[in-house]
Amino acid sequence: MESRLRFLKQWVRNPREIGSVTPSSRFLTREVVEPIKASQARLVVELGPGTGVFTQALLAALPADGKVLAIDTNASFVEHLRRTIPDRRLTAVHASAEEVDRLVAEAGWPAADAIISGIPYSLLPRPVMFGILRAARRALREDGLFIGYQYSRMLRPHLLDFFGNVHYRSLLLNLPPAFVYSCRARTTAP
Repeated sequence: MESRLRFLKQWVRNPREIGSVTPSSRFLTREVVEPIKASQARLVVELGPGTGVFTQALLAALPADGKVLAIDTNASFVEHLRRTIPDRRLTAVHASAEEVDRLVAEAGWPAADAIISGIPYSLLPRPVMFGILRAARRALREDGLFIGYQYSRMLRPHLLDFFGNVHYRSLLLNLPPAFVYSCRARTTAP
């Protein structure tokens, strides 16, 4: 309950930063985390972790030597993650997702196996959105997985531009209904 109240409070303070009035459902969480688990990813970045709904699911799905780098511009969310998820495999960082490639390198990772992003791209200025997608593409290993969940379809053409491939699925069991996009980082991408 504390997480939901914290989420709502942050949304009231800055709805353009949060993008949804409530944390994601277990249906959306499963839809995002299962492909990462199936790909046997060990090094996962989470962009915009909020109160940690996906963070906790990722940590549960990853192997014992797996790691999660959670990056959020909201200092309250970062502090909340550090306080409520005492898992040594989690590193929560207060920074911009536009720095994900630098932050992955600073963590000592060769590259991320997967990146998940719940950032509300439709609310961002285009240069910021493009900066995040460009940095995410650079941070991923060859054939690494990028999964973005959104509440609009506007992200698809931009993912095609940066990754050269995208698959998406509608998830009506989430409130609000969500779209889950998945892409692979390949050298053949434009």
